[in-house]
Amino acid sequence: MIGPRRTASSISTAWMVTFSDLVVLMLAFFVLMFSMSSFKAETFQRLSASLTDTFNPRPAPVQASKGSAPGVEGTSRAPGQGLGYLASLLETTFANDDRFSGAFIQLLDERLIVLMPADLLFEDGEADLAVEARPVVGELGTLLANLRNRVAVAGHTDPGPLPDGSPFAGPWDLSLARAASVANALRLAGYMAPLEVWGHADTRFDALAEVPDAERARLARRVDIVILPDRPGPAPWTLGREGAG
Repeated sequence: MIGPRRTASSISTAWMVTFSDLVVLMLAFFVLMFSMSSFKAETFQRLSASLTDTFNPRPAPVQASKGSAPGVEGTSRAPGQGLGYLASLLETTFANDDRFSGAFIQLLDERLIVLMPADLLFEDGEADLAVEARPVVGELGTLLANLRNRVAVAGHTDPGPLPDGSPFAGPWDLSLARAASVANALRLAGYMAPLEVWGHADTRFDALAEVPDAERARLARRVDIVILPDRPGPAPWTLGREGAG
């Protein structure tokens, strides 16, 4: 008996039915195996991080050296506002306000310094702000409160002895007390970011070698407000004596 004759097209596509059944069975098998296995999130996170670093590389973070202290140079910090812009802003403010007459602004490579002679802030040999100086420091604190930069306050004295009857043991104590007095006034005026407060005594006196003698003696007794190019860290404001650097 001769059966029905198969055409070439029916023979060429018949295998697809069996292959489709096999693919469905294999897919069901792997789904079943995956559902019975425990998903390791930690392994997946490591794989994801590895792929991210490979296809979207980021620069390695800068780490502080082992010998550097927290809050000092060597710790990587985010950049603050441009010092050139801040210098222009302060110069304009000082020029339009007679209360800042006698203060100086010095823009260096990595810091902006506001030099305030002691006779603008204190009575001779005293560390408490004079009454007429409090609005001046308060206005400066209001300006600094809007900044995103790290700020330090440094007190200086001249090499001469303290006046007789001074309540301070020496120039170190006087310079530190004056810096702390200005820092407290800045805080009361609204500057709430961390502050670094230092007493230098007369260790910076040689830096004024090119200043005329009359002005040199006056500038030696001063308080510097130092605006640094980076942002402040989380540490609270600190007091300290510094004799070098």
